[in-house]
Amino acid sequence: MIQPDNTPYSVRPAVLHDLDTLVAIDARCFPPGIAYPRAEIAALLHSRSVLTLVAEMQKMIVGFTAVGHLYRQGDLKSVQQASWYGELITLDVLPEFRRAGVGRRLHQAMEDWLRAGNAQGIQLHVAIDNTAALNFYGRMGYRKMVLIQRYYLNAIDAWQMGKTFA
Repeated sequence: MIQPDNTPYSVRPAVLHDLDTLVAIDARCFPPGIAYPRAEIAALLHSRSVLTLVAEMQKMIVGFTAVGHLYRQGDLKSVQQASWYGELITLDVLPEFRRAGVGRRLHQAMEDWLRAGNAQGIQLHVAIDNTAALNFYGRMGYRKMVLIQRYYLNAIDAWQMGKTFA
């Protein structure tokens, strides 16, 4: 369990018993069609290549993140020249707990896991109209890389953002 000195939140790996709570949180954080279906969140919890973490306060889950799918970028013929990157699948914090350090704690734990696996960085997608998320990721050191048209629901454009670890 990871617990920062300055917040009352603990971070731990998610377990299958958390599924109903994670589905409910995701549904509160994202609109229908963008929120993940129950089966997809269950698949995240079962996947060996995905780390799903939850943030708790007094045994109540207030947010979660899922990261995984490490992949190579660069010259795949030469492992020495290829870089490993992670993909942030989701970062969800209940609205009433936003701006209280929950997202930052989850994000830091996720980055620590990627760095321990020798990842060189991380990428993610954010809807262009999600100003709060764009600002959050900007503060966390991400930069906009590519605008992807009609990424969400075949209607909403998204930024592919990335961060390279130093």
